[in-house]
Amino acid sequence: MKQFSFKPITKKDVPLLLKWFKEPHVIKWWPTPKEDEDFFAHFLKRIRSKDTFAYLVLLDNEPIGYIQYYLIDKQKNPWLPELPEKIVGTDQFIGRPELIGKGLGPEFIKEFIESILFTKEIDAVIVDPEPKNKAAIRCYEKIGFKLLGEFQAPWGPAQVMIYQK
Repeated sequence: MKQFSFKPITKKDVPLLLKWFKEPHVIKWWPTPKEDEDFFAHFLKRIRSKDTFAYLVLLDNEPIGYIQYYLIDKQKNPWLPELPEKIVGTDQFIGRPELIGKGLGPEFIKEFIESILFTKEIDAVIVDPEPKNKAAIRCYEKIGFKLLGEFQAPWGPAQVMIYQK
């Protein structure tokens, strides 16, 4: 049986993240700073944020991906539809290309969101994949996310989906 765990990102994890963010399958869907220094500063800011909680995804204690959850500030995100009060967003990816398409994504995402739903007093989790990212949308549907609709986010179209207790 696969054993997933989630380790909070630290400064020493940033070189591995930089490597993953340069992978073609990640670049396709994630905005990545062009310079290594910008990337380092970007992640230092994120891991010190009071609103974003970033983790390495470990499979049998080996890092395989990245996952984060963040508090939704409805004032700063007026493009979002009506949402439950206690809600967070999540983003994630598998960093190691050889593990893409093996069914790991739905497993670790569900385990992660179930843990935050039950330990953080959160009622729901949203994701907002690019509508053309059919693999991500299928992954979220397998987990039990329901479509709220397509909305225009500041970075482009977003397929907003929700997972509730």
